[in-house]
Amino acid sequence: MTRPRWWACLLSALAAVLALAVPAAAQAKVPASFFGISAVQPSDRDFERMGEVGLGTYRFAIPWRSTQPTRNGPLNWNGVDAAVRGAVENGMQPLPFIYGTPRFISRSDTKIVPPTGSKRDLRDWREFVKAAADRYGRDGDFWDQNPTLPKKAVKKWILWNEQNARPFWHPRPNPRKYAKLVKEGERGLTAADPKADVVLGGIFGYPRDNRSIPARRFLRELYRVKGIEKHFDAVNLHPYGPGVGAVRKQVKQARSVMRTAGDGNAKVLIGELGWGSGGPKSNPSVVGRKGQASRIRGALELLVKRRRSWNIIGADVYVWRDFRNETACPWCPKAGMLSVKGKKKPAYGALRRVIRANR
Repeated sequence: MTRPRWWACLLSALAAVLALAVPAAAQAKVPASFFGISAVQPSDRDFERMGEVGLGTYRFAIPWRSTQPTRNGPLNWNGVDAAVRGAVENGMQPLPFIYGTPRFISRSDTKIVPPTGSKRDLRDWREFVKAAADRYGRDGDFWDQNPTLPKKAVKKWILWNEQNARPFWHPRPNPRKYAKLVKEGERGLTAADPKADVVLGGIFGYPRDNRSIPARRFLRELYRVKGIEKHFDAVNLHPYGPGVGAVRKQVKQARSVMRTAGDGNAKVLIGELGWGSGGPKSNPSVVGRKGQASRIRGALELLVKRRRSWNIIGADVYVWRDFRNETACPWCPKAGMLSVKGKKKPAYGALRRVIRANR
């Protein structure tokens, strides 16, 4: 049947609208909290500059060891308060990871021994996690005590850090024991905030210590613990490697493990991501100033592009500013977007451009 000319014009107009709408949807902007950062001993000016560049999340540690010096003793939140205050005053969402063992569980100052040795240790861990949520969560005391601050309550909580690597789980990583820590941590969080999101500690892709466990294997073994997927909302990855291809490979591997375990809808957080502009040339993560900038840009663009298909909820760059620490990993002290003195490196500009293009 021949349609009237006005009908043909209407169809043409609708087709033009749809043609414009599809690219717009494909290029939808990411949430403000998507781009995050870690920092080592940030100053007030560091926090200001993080906010100025457009970062939406500040990832930081809640160290159990220094926050609770004695069992059943008072909690010292001063350092954590400062981190939360610096973040929210500059428009960033606080994203804490809770880790470390107090001296009443482990006397060692150099070895991080997880609190999984006894029911009492796990109970103490659960109570400490609950105390953190009671302070900084949706109904936290911190917000009542600081009514002039923008309220950006902590909603996502990371339990431990690089638990598949021996430096953070002595004497050797154990997925089944880590599952116990997650279950108890989740009990503590949801007791304080039933809506809290539980995020696994960042899993390091390829730790070199022979007692450590590669990320894919660790995640696979963790899922073998019956029902563990009911106790967390997001898998957290630290996909370090020589280039953007290593990031892609590790995320795809993790997603494959998650699908096989029947947990394909779980979220993924990229909790650490970075390269060093300096350090031992033999280290694959030492890539020079230009190489650092190009990889930061390429990795973040990849994660933005694939955030829906990979269910990525955030990408946190390591680290804001270079620092001096001889005990850190070989390239970590030079992983900053700024030099030790605060001078912008090429990576700073790369980070800023990606954020501005997607906000």
